[in-house]
Amino acid sequence: MPDVGRWVVGFMTTIIGLFALYLASRATDPVMYYTGIGFFVGSVLFNFYQIKQVYDEKSHH
Repeated sequence: MPDVGRWVVGFMTTIIGLFALYLASRATDPVMYYTGIGFFVGSVLFNFYQIKQVYDEKSHH
């Protein structure tokens, strides 16, 4: 597997995003809620961006 680093970063980003979603579900104030939602959305977008990078690299070869 040549791209192990990319898998590790994607996995860790997913874990952080899910933890942020959990924190948002337990939040009692709006700042923590929206921060958790923001981190979750950011992690999803980051993972989709990584997928896009892989497909872009494959199309150039």
